[in-house]
Amino acid sequence: MDQFIPTNPASFEPSQLAELDDPYPVFRVLHAAGPSLRTASGIHCVFGYAAADAILREPKFRTGPIAERFRQLLPAGAARDELSHRINFLDPPDHPRVRGLVARAFTPARVRDLHSFVARKTEELLDAAEQEQSADDGTIDLRASLAHPLPSLVISEMLGVPLADRDQLTDWTEAVTPLLGVQIPQEGLERALDASERFAEYAAALLEERRRHPGDDLLTAMVQAKDGVEQLSREELLSLVVTLYSAGHRTTRDLFTNGLFILLQHSDQYTAIVEDSSLVPGAINEFLRFETPTQYVARVPVADVEIADCSISAFTPTLVLLAAANRDPSRFAEPDRFDVRRDEGAPLSFAVGPHHCLGASLARMESEVMLAAVTRRWPRLTLAGPAPRWWSSGPFRGLNHLTVRTSEARPSARAT
Repeated sequence: MDQFIPTNPASFEPSQLAELDDPYPVFRVLHAAGPSLRTASGIHCVFGYAAADAILREPKFRTGPIAERFRQLLPAGAARDELSHRINFLDPPDHPRVRGLVARAFTPARVRDLHSFVARKTEELLDAAEQEQSADDGTIDLRASLAHPLPSLVISEMLGVPLADRDQLTDWTEAVTPLLGVQIPQEGLERALDASERFAEYAAALLEERRRHPGDDLLTAMVQAKDGVEQLSREELLSLVVTLYSAGHRTTRDLFTNGLFILLQHSDQYTAIVEDSSLVPGAINEFLRFETPTQYVARVPVADVEIADCSISAFTPTLVLLAAANRDPSRFAEPDRFDVRRDEGAPLSFAVGPHHCLGASLARMESEVMLAAVTRRWPRLTLAGPAPRWWSSGPFRGLNHLTVRTSEARPSARAT
């Protein structure tokens, strides 16, 4: 793979993101070159906030061609069926129909009702982390002890998935993730296909159980959701189970871990939250902007488009780089400065328009509960070694661990 040359923005390829520990210096170069560019591989990449926002809202940009790509490139089986029916990759009339039916189940009231469950599980996980923290140096891995298990507990509770199965489901979703990248990798392909088959079998059995024995959970609500005579098809339901479990777990984990890592490098801002918990929602907004867990989403225009200073030809694969848009200096003052008091509106981390993330309010709520609990319990929390490493898989970016010390600080770690 060719490397990015800072003096030549046209050398950028989105596949390079998987090799970068820090993509933001690259994004700075790209911002200086304009809101978008077409790469040598033929992908139109969008970096500017205004252009990204406009494209995500523009009906001429579709996701259905991405589903068709999976039908063409993947062998027959569960992975092809699931990804080609994934709600992210549906166009009208299927997308508004499926989203409308899911929205009847995934209601704001259902999210609000989960708040006490999230708060209780957070405290239980932190209690356990304190009991198990390293006797040698008093450290805790907050990714492993809180940010990873809490979202999977929450989405398992919502879907009515047995808690004993959540680790297996997490393993399957992580195995499938590379298929969502710019290129379908040959390395790990068999593992991804096998994980898809196993998850599909599991989800089918779970759905059948809900049809026979309805419960008070999201899965039952989706099985029973109707719009007149319209119901979700078997393929749509199977895909939704995988999508909701995967997105409901990974996005929140990486949002919180990435953001807390940055916050702990700004001890004055951490102390400010300790002293004033009203800063928590703004801090989560800044987590989302500054270290966006989903780096990009894809669209395909079905006609030639002139939009926000971008000219994009029909059927050109288009990547909207959310992480770059969230650091656009024409939209955010001093975009590379982390500031939990920043008040410049919402970042594009959950996208906008018809494909705005259904679980955005849930991810925000879980992250706010975790941050409030951590700052309340540990007012002098600091980073500790070993230094975490960044990883990328498909469009996603996060840390492999987040080791902290809960008492007075020793030298802090920084990502390598």
